[in-house]
Order: sequence, then structure tokens, then C-alpha cells
Amino acid sequence: MKTRTLFGAVLLTSASFAGYNIGSGFATGIEGQQFFAAYGAKYAYIGMLISIVLVALVLAPVYIVGYEQQFQDDKTIYRYFCGRKLGVAFDAYVYFSLGLVVLTMMSGAGATMKQYLGIPEFAGTVLIGTMCILAALLGLEKLIRVLSYIGVFVIIFIFCCAVYVFFTSGETPASGAVNVDKYVADGELLPANIFGICNPVFSAVACAGLLVGSGFPWVSATGRLCSGYKEAILCGVFSSIVYFGAQGIVVYLDLTTMDKIAGAEVPMLAVIQHYLPVLSLIYSCIIVLAIFSTVTGRFFLLASRFDGGSRKKHLVITISAVVISAAAGSFIPFARISNIMFSISGTVGILFCVIILHKFLKTRKGKLVRS
Repeated sequence: MKTRTLFGAVLLTSASFAGYNIGSGFATGIEGQQFFAAYGAKYAYIGMLISIVLVALVLAPVYIVGYEQQFQDDKTIYRYFCGRKLGVAFDAYVYFSLGLVVLTMMSGAGATMKQYLGIPEFAGTVLIGTMCILAALLGLEKLIRVLSYIGVFVIIFIFCCAVYVFFTSGETPASGAVNVDKYVADGELLPANIFGICNPVFSAVACAGLLVGSGFPWVSATGRLCSGYKEAILCGVFSSIVYFGAQGIVVYLDLTTMDKIAGAEVPMLAVIQHYLPVLSLIYSCIIVLAIFSTVTGRFFLLASRFDGGSRKKHLVITISAVVISAAAGSFIPFARISNIMFSISGTVGILFCVIILHKFLKTRKGKLVRS
């Protein structure tokens, strides 16, 4: 009974982490395409293995520290890991990053609506914004449950589509992506980069940095709900496995269908439109759900940072952030803003990962010496 309870808690937390991060970048396929598929089948899954290991190594300490310290104030979290001065800088950056991610999500919603329905991007951003405002009335524990359910649903749907493509397309990742270098050279694919350097290993490390940097506030917040060290460690490992396991399916679909989706603003929707056009409307709705799951978690953290515990302020901050991001996201090309966001956030995220590991190992060493 105890093992089953532990398993359920780990699965719920890991799924909520996936739900928090499965937004427009994941569900549209643009994240998997730029970080992994743009480098071809040979390097895509090697890169994913690198990302899985790095993210697990960093998230486990964050869950552990969240459980130990029971942080109630976001400022304290960053000062704990980064020190007072650098902590202030990272605190400011993370919320700048949250805003950048939200802007990307809004742009993704608009791009999805435009690609499928041919309607203005603003319609998609308004829909997502309205849903987020309604979700602002939820508390943290209810939001964890909602995001975990959405994340699991999105993963199951994409998995079923991948199974169908596997048995009907006749393509493998290698054969489907034979022209990937040409598409990159022609500008139809935009590979992620670090300081302008395009390299599959660097890209994998940057993806890990992006995920840790964007997911850090959520992991810190949910870490305090863990019941012990074992649960915290398992949450770190399985959060990485669940997320990248799902990402691997998206990358498979990107690679096997590369000739059909190169240049598309929403690659995964292009995959569904090609192989399963009858499900295009359903998948468009799923993308909206996935974006909702990501944006809602970030709006919750953003509002909680400045609401002073007031529900009224929380709602006002959320509505203001929704209106601003919806307006801006309606006019910025999705693929371009995604590429810029991936490069900036991935690079800073790498530095953040190093700081987290250094602080955690230094603290553990100090405890061993004292004991």
C-alpha cells in the first residue's frame, strides 16, 4: 500500500511537470524540431538521452531542496541557490523568462488557429487568455491535478498518432529526414543554437537548460509537497523521463514526416493534416489544451509572486498579463520567436544548472563534514 501511494505521488508530480512544460513548443512540434530533429535522425535521439540525464541530475536536487526548505517565498529560493546578489538577478530573469515563454505560447495558439482555420492569430490568443483567467481561480494543488491530467491526455493522443504513422507511412526517421540539411540551409528549419553555434550536443544541453530554467519555479513549489527524500529523488528522475519520453514521440513524427512539414509554422498539426486529416480539428484543440496547461502554470507563478496572498490581486495580475501577452503574441511569427526564446533561455538555463548542482553538492559535502 505504501509503495502504491509513493508511485501514485511520483506519477502525479511527474505528470504535472510534463503538463506544466507541454505547451506550444511541445505540442506544435517546434521544440522537438529545433532542438533535435533539425540535426537529423543520427543525432536526434543521442541528444535526447543527453537531455534526459542532465535534467534528471538537476531536478532531483531541486525537489530535494524544495522538500527540505519548504520555501514559501520565491526570492528565498533564488537566494538559497545563487546567493543574495546573483539570486536577485536570477529571480528577475526567471520572471522575464516566464513572460517570454507565455508570449511564445500565445503566439503558438494564434499560429495553430490560423494554420487550421485561416482566422486571425488574435482569435487563438483571446481563447487561451480567457481560459487562463478562469483557471486563475484554482489553487496550487488543484492546478497540479488539472495540469497532470492534461499532460497525460496530450501524451496518449500523440503516442496513438505515432503508432498509426509507424504502421502506415513506410518511413523511418532516417529515411524521412534525408533532406533535413537542405531544409536547414534554405531556412525552412531553424535549429536551436547557443551563442549562434549550431551543434547537436550543445543543442541537447541547451534544451536541458531551457527545461530546468523554465520549470524551476514549478519544481520548487511542488517539491515542498513531497513526503520524503525518496519521493523527491524519484520525482526528479521521472519528471525528466516522462517529459522527454513524450518529446521522443514528437521527434519521431517530425523526422519521419520531414518532407511534408518543413516550413510549417505548426509541424505537428501538419503531420496530423497529412496522415490523419479527420483528426485535425481534434489536434488543434489538443494544442490549445497543451498551451493552456503551460501558460496557466506560469500565470499562476507570476501572479503568486506579486499578489501578496490576495486573491483579488492574483486575478488582477493574471488578467493584466493575459491581455498584454495576447496582444503581443498576435503579431510575432511563432517559429521565429520560438527560436529566439529557445536560444536565450537555453543558454541562461545551462548556467543555472551549473549553479544549482554546485550549491547542492557543496551543501551535501558540508553536511557530511559536520557529521
